[in-house]
Amino acid sequence: MREMQQSQVMARRGPRQISRGPRQIRHARRGAYAPGPARFVTGVAVIIALATAAFGVEAYVRAGHEQARIAALQTALSGLQQRVAADENGAASVRENVRTVAAQASSAHRALTRFSWALQSVPSEAQVAGVRNQLAGYAGCIPQLQSEIAGLSVSWRINARKPALNFLRLYTSAPISGSCASALAGR
Repeated sequence: MREMQQSQVMARRGPRQISRGPRQIRHARRGAYAPGPARFVTGVAVIIALATAAFGVEAYVRAGHEQARIAALQTALSGLQQRVAADENGAASVRENVRTVAAQASSAHRALTRFSWALQSVPSEAQVAGVRNQLAGYAGCIPQLQSEIAGLSVSWRINARKPALNFLRLYTSAPISGSCASALAGR
């Protein structure tokens, strides 16, 4: 800063003529570096500083690109998380539908089991034909039963002196046939 102030003062006063005598060579102070090696070291330090700055700028640019890539990946991750949540809701809905269908299938299975049991309890055609033949036999015996009932009579005798001789007798004038008697008796 001091040099700047001196150069400004000289600019106001104008150039000064300094008369100096013959140039004297100054001896380097003891322990001071020679101007050549100092300039070389300074140059190497400046090159290293510039290289470091270049690498720093490149790293900063890469970091900016990486930040943009990370932001894009975070956006993609957010979208995937939303899709996963939607898929989980869809899966829950499907699981509920599967439960409903399983319950309906179980109910249908129980209904089919009941229907199968009901079909097993329905008589076969041979059994129905046997029942029809029995009913036809009974129907053929009905007129004979009616005439036997109409011809029923009761006779009795009561002897007070000899109760051992008392009797009650039921008899009919038109008995039914032997085949009707056995059919009605279940033989």
